[in-house]
Amino acid sequence: MNKIQKAHFLFYFIGLSLLLNSCKKEEINPNQVKEFSIHSNNTGSDYGIWVVLPKNYDANLTYETIYLLDANWWAPEKIAKYTEEKSAKYSKQNAIVVGINNNGNERNRDFTPTVTSEGEGGSENYSNFIELELIPKIESDYSVDTTAKSRVLLGHSYGGLLTCYFFTKHPNIFNNYISLSASTWYDNDLLFQYETDTRVSNSVISNLVFIGCGELEEWSVVRAKEWNYRLSTFYPNCKTGFNKLANRNHNESALENAEIGIDFYYKNK
Repeated sequence: MNKIQKAHFLFYFIGLSLLLNSCKKEEINPNQVKEFSIHSNNTGSDYGIWVVLPKNYDANLTYETIYLLDANWWAPEKIAKYTEEKSAKYSKQNAIVVGINNNGNERNRDFTPTVTSEGEGGSENYSNFIELELIPKIESDYSVDTTAKSRVLLGHSYGGLLTCYFFTKHPNIFNNYISLSASTWYDNDLLFQYETDTRVSNSVISNLVFIGCGELEEWSVVRAKEWNYRLSTFYPNCKTGFNKLANRNHNESALENAEIGIDFYYKNK
């Protein structure tokens, strides 16, 4: 990991960790949380996985899934608490939360699409890990809907960049995205070129996309607005939501926008 990568990692990890640690621990029954490790032949790494089941999980029912990137920093139980509250609010069935752990070196590799001084360009391998290794494991072990319409991908910062990568490059894996403070600046805004290149072939997709950022992260606000404009303009079958939190920076906006994004999902699905 070079100096730029270390600085990015430490800024993100320290800031988000302090934010999450300051929050009250959510009341999720420990029996709802399952943990396992999975080795990826696509990336060559091992990943710790947290699965948070809904209360009164019933294997005779079929559940939707919310895949959470950077789960070791987010606290999957907190996201699961949001899904519990929002599903009840809209009288809809709760979902299974699948949290994927990524350490600093892995996320700079796995979440970035090209090799630069700030990342190692492993998004394609990591996408294959999620599609071909993790999702089949979850769908084998738990009672979940196996259609893309039932899957949500939630990511922040570099994780938000990966949600945009899936939208452009692998549009048939997830039909729902919660993209928070996405690092679409990466490699001279390459993600926007990906969107332009795949626009015609992807124009018929029907997705829910929530885009969130903080008012104080100016570099993100401009790009979040651009991403929202493109999706709402060129993808007539998509429904987008956009939220800019006042007086919030990159890390401060994460958790609150995650809750708003989950509310958007349950309201519109």
